[in-house]
Amino acid sequence: MSSTFVEVVIACHDERRPLERAVASLLHDADVRDAVRVTVVAHGLDAEPLRRRLSGIEGDIRVLPFSDGVRSAAGPFNHGLDAVDAEYCGVMGSDDFLEPGTMSAWIRHVREQRPDAAIAQIRLQGETLMPNPLVRLGRTRRLDAARDRLFYRTAPLGLIRTARMRELRLRMLEGVRVGEDFEFGIRLWAHGGRVDFLAGSGAYVIGQDAAERTTLGSMTVTERLAPIVHLFDDGVFDTLSAAHRTALATKLIRVTIVGNVQALAAELDDAQVAEFAALLRRLLDAAPAALRPFNRQDRTVLDGLLAAPTSARLRADVARSRGAGRKDRWLTPDLVHSFHRESTLRRYVLYFCKRERRKLR
Repeated sequence: MSSTFVEVVIACHDERRPLERAVASLLHDADVRDAVRVTVVAHGLDAEPLRRRLSGIEGDIRVLPFSDGVRSAAGPFNHGLDAVDAEYCGVMGSDDFLEPGTMSAWIRHVREQRPDAAIAQIRLQGETLMPNPLVRLGRTRRLDAARDRLFYRTAPLGLIRTARMRELRLRMLEGVRVGEDFEFGIRLWAHGGRVDFLAGSGAYVIGQDAAERTTLGSMTVTERLAPIVHLFDDGVFDTLSAAHRTALATKLIRVTIVGNVQALAAELDDAQVAEFAALLRRLLDAAPAALRPFNRQDRTVLDGLLAAPTSARLRADVARSRGAGRKDRWLTPDLVHSFHRESTLRRYVLYFCKRERRKLR
């Protein structure tokens, strides 16, 4: 291992990206600058112009050329992570950046606590912190993937012990348009050992001012669902405990199934609706209790997908769900699970408690 303590990999495939901002933010904090290296992977680009652009930034910076002809960040991230020789590592998008003081706080935490992974606070540029992961009240150390809802943050942003990453053979999934970090993050939170949350340590900011983003653009339903299908094909669900399997299935149903069919209902045909329904059944086969925390509003859509997966039924169910009142948005069909860890009502209560605690600080 080198004397570098933290190494962060940035994948850059477009010269229009604000790369200088990203690199400078990682090396901003003078008290830890000597402990940090930034590795930029020039994805399909000439590395020399990037080196010249970054030459005025103080700190340890290297630019590695890489070309695979694939429009995905997975390949360059894997290439960069393979080259890491620091004790802790991380990844960053070339649009993104850290708030001043963040790297210093991160390094202070991992030097003192020695977690296997430390999850960053994140926010969208120009907005407030995202309450994700929605960890237990007052909990920031030794988190549990199910009890602290870590699967809602599959992007492994923050710091990771390099040896643990390699022990688990964690890789970004190549060959998919979105979700290349799904399996990486899921396996890290479930099997990575000690996981801490870097609350109060500054934020990782997701840039919103890039000229374009790789994941934007139209996608087929098959492309949207490919990262989830890979979780089954790669046996990820089989490695999880029952509690973690249920927590993961619930998250995927909420975000990938409900989120997508509500947004796309007007344009989906019967075959595409059937793809969502087939994935829903597969998730429920892996975790039969995964629907328990869903409110009545979402169950209108989900029950319809299970009973009659057609485009006409889906559009009718989505339209009906959009008119749901407060009770249907907060309560589960059987009431007893309305305060389930993953229920809408319990999440609202936790959001409120966390917000009030911040006001008292």
